[in-house]
Amino acid sequence: MRQNVIDYIKGLNLGTYRISEEIPRNESGTPIYLKNVKTIYVEANEYSDEPLINTLGGLSIHTYTQTVSLVFSSDSKQLPANYDSLVGQLINAKDVNSATEFYNQREATVTTAVENNDILVTQIEYAYTKIR
Repeated sequence: MRQNVIDYIKGLNLGTYRISEEIPRNESGTPIYLKNVKTIYVEANEYSDEPLINTLGGLSIHTYTQTVSLVFSSDSKQLPANYDSLVGQLINAKDVNSATEFYNQREATVTTAVENNDILVTQIEYAYTKIR
């Protein structure tokens, strides 16, 4: 799903923002999105598989969730004019389709935080869930 989200973002009018195919931190784990303001980074996929229903006959039904997060930073004192509309468009990435998987539940959660007194960090986490 990571590549699907990146492809979706590449099709958007990002204004002064840009999309990177890199993960949002360097080899030592230092976040690079704080230095590269207005660059959108997409994390690697995370997966979880949790039991939903277990039967006495050994049948198990699970919820399988694939999670993808993106993160970017902006100058909190002078947010670009398209910040709000961009966040709205990025939330819609929860609706991207996978060519090989069908997800029956899609969620997007937006969080923001201020770092270094003037950098607004925006993170959007997408959760794609299916029953199997």
